[in-house]
Amino acid sequence: MSTLTPYGKDQYNKRRGTFTRVTNLPLPLYSNAPMIEEQRLKNIERNKQLLADFGIDKAREEVAEVHAESATPTPSAVKVRNATKAKSSGVKRKQPIERKQRKSSRLRGIEAPSIEVNDNDQVDNSNMQDDNDNEDEEDVEGALWDGKLLAADAYFDKEIRGNAVRTDGKFKGWVNPELIKKYQLEESAQDAWEKNGGGKFSYKDPLGTGIKTKTGGNGRNSARAIAQMMFKKNPNMYFYRHNEPGVEQWTGDWTEEEKDLFMKVAQEHGCGDKWGLFASYIPHRVGYQCSNHYRSTILPSGLVFDDNYEYTPSGKPIYVGPHGIRSGN
Repeated sequence: MSTLTPYGKDQYNKRRGTFTRVTNLPLPLYSNAPMIEEQRLKNIERNKQLLADFGIDKAREEVAEVHAESATPTPSAVKVRNATKAKSSGVKRKQPIERKQRKSSRLRGIEAPSIEVNDNDQVDNSNMQDDNDNEDEEDVEGALWDGKLLAADAYFDKEIRGNAVRTDGKFKGWVNPELIKKYQLEESAQDAWEKNGGGKFSYKDPLGTGIKTKTGGNGRNSARAIAQMMFKKNPNMYFYRHNEPGVEQWTGDWTEEEKDLFMKVAQEHGCGDKWGLFASYIPHRVGYQCSNHYRSTILPSGLVFDDNYEYTPSGKPIYVGPHGIRSGN
């Protein structure tokens, strides 16, 4: 069963009891269909005119162009190479250049530079200041040197050998006599220790009181504070870090007068240890400064020939004396 309408044919669905419209006709079947079609075309033209007046079409084209330009391009596929299946290209790779490694002082049988403590209880690197400056020279020396050290007489020329002060590395004097008289100090190390409290000396108990001090502390437990307490009992310890009371400590380069005084004391009393006692003869300088000046200037220049030091071919003094004996104090 079907019913004909102006827009097509409605077919009756018996199962559902409804009509289904089939619009298979190209145009309505009203008698005035041509008029309707004409009106539709007019409406289309009018709408186009309105869009043109408002610039809708132009705006739409511009948006489309911008969208096309800013569109993100589709990335190309990335090829993943399986490392396990990679084939050799047949090209031999260059072998890495093997650089010659510098041999350490320990492996060459040379003792590392000694560590000095300055007046602020910090490590003084003045005795190691030339290590970085002369790296190139050490590289050349290391390549040519067989590891053997030279005695001072073998290293220096005849003129220097004739003028050098010779020492066995020991200071054989006592405190500067002027200071002994001025401050009523004892005439020997034993008397100074025994008459000012005595006790058994050790690095853990430098005061000899029987009470071990804690290392790394501040104030009275610091090396500088302890040394200040030993002016009369252990002058060597005191003058290693302190000047005569009330005398200013100088820093920086030594004056020519100080250098001459250093050599005079070395010639009269020897040198190489007990730098606190040695420094009591040199105003404005303390023991660790004298020790550093000795190794950095006196020995390399050949002014003093010390039995405990030998030289590399470049002239660097190396301690070869008994271990455990050399000390700045």
